[in-house]
Amino acid sequence: MKILKVFANQYFWIFLVVLFGFWLRLYQIDSPIADWHSWRQVDTAAVTRNFIKEGFNPFIPKYDDMSGNAESPIPNPARFRFVEFPIYNIFVYPFYLLFGVDEMYHRLVSVFFSLGSIVFIFFITKKYLDTFTAFIASFVFAALPFNVFFSRTTLPEPTLVFLALAMMYFTGEWIEKEKVRNLILGFIFALFAFLVKPWAIFFFLPLIYLVFKKKRKWYFGKKFILFTLLAITPFILWRLWIMQQPEGIPASSWLLNSDGIRFRPAFFWWIISERLGREILSVSGFALLLFGLILKPKDGNYFLHSWLLSSFLFMVIFATGNVRHDYYQILFVPIGVIFLANGFVNLLLGNNLFIPRILLIPLALFLFLTTFYFGSKPVMELYKINNPSIVEAGKVADLILPNDAVVVAPYNGDTAFLYQTNRPGFAFVPSSIKDLITDNGVDYYISTSFDDKTNWVIRHFNVFYETPQFVIADLTRLKEPLSDLDPEP
Repeated sequence: MKILKVFANQYFWIFLVVLFGFWLRLYQIDSPIADWHSWRQVDTAAVTRNFIKEGFNPFIPKYDDMSGNAESPIPNPARFRFVEFPIYNIFVYPFYLLFGVDEMYHRLVSVFFSLGSIVFIFFITKKYLDTFTAFIASFVFAALPFNVFFSRTTLPEPTLVFLALAMMYFTGEWIEKEKVRNLILGFIFALFAFLVKPWAIFFFLPLIYLVFKKKRKWYFGKKFILFTLLAITPFILWRLWIMQQPEGIPASSWLLNSDGIRFRPAFFWWIISERLGREILSVSGFALLLFGLILKPKDGNYFLHSWLLSSFLFMVIFATGNVRHDYYQILFVPIGVIFLANGFVNLLLGNNLFIPRILLIPLALFLFLTTFYFGSKPVMELYKINNPSIVEAGKVADLILPNDAVVVAPYNGDTAFLYQTNRPGFAFVPSSIKDLITDNGVDYYISTSFDDKTNWVIRHFNVFYETPQFVIADLTRLKEPLSDLDPEP
């Protein structure tokens, strides 16, 4: 009887889902940060590594790049990295402190936050739909190939999703039941969510919807406004703090609509066809989502619909960012899997349909299973190391170069190569080599591309280490004098 009670316990099954999700996320957990979107991942990981190398100070996070960023002409010799407040890095820091610097711990922290998100998806879906649909939604979130990959990247987004889901759950409970415990928990998670990313505001529309459903909506609305203002205050203070060092703030205005793509045919093709219909949900999962969307909500509660609308607004407002970067759609995944699960369950049960269940059951199972199969094809490409040479060159440079060396590791402005060297420096050549030496104290030039610039460096400076894949030149030792007869490319 005790065994039967265990199997009847919903928490036992959600524990199995979490365990399964953890197992999936262990795939290539120890791979170097040179896979998809490595340029963004290494900038985050470098902050934690520099906490170990230069001292822990979350108010002055630093990465490796001294050149600022490709969109801004402001040099950044102090290597400030002023984007999100480094909450994610703070969680990784103890692992680095205890076990040494290893990107695997960065990935594991993302995995742990993602596993926590599975649990909150279960509770939110159970509240607004039912227990079986909640179990399916949690399973999809745990196993969806797109989400599995990004849940073990060194990005702050998995942390944001966890904090935002916790914020939505506890704040929603507070709005409906007005218990102080839920208020405190909702506020704490909201505060941290905004510090990780201001995108947390796009999880507030469904909460506003709940406020307007209350009988005393105008009275309670004042409380909610105060709640929001207090929760967002630390983020505002953080922004005021980092504005004192603009060279450490990457350009971000282009994320809105810098290329004019919003509402153009290309926008819908990228978001709906390429992302939702291929990479994230696949065509099968997107069909289930649409079916789940058109169903009448339980008890006339449009909380989930307002959440989906909010996700769409995020894609529309930050149109260019969402088109260029697929990881922006990580924020869509939670509500996407809920509607997908809703569509699958109702199709499986034949609710409100006049088609025999003997046909609907295999159709539902076919769409559900092919969601994972079709989605795995494009996602498996994301795990691949884009350029193994930068990893090998970085290992050699880290082994043979002085710890205080400043390097140039040109990679079209991508800091993934520079990160591998474990040295500060430049991810592109912003000025002449001579100026970099005299003005910035650059010591070594490392390149995996034997282009005109690299060949010029090889002619004029001593080659410290060379293989067919890469070269390291010592910029402190001239091989022959620089002359106008052989100008720098």
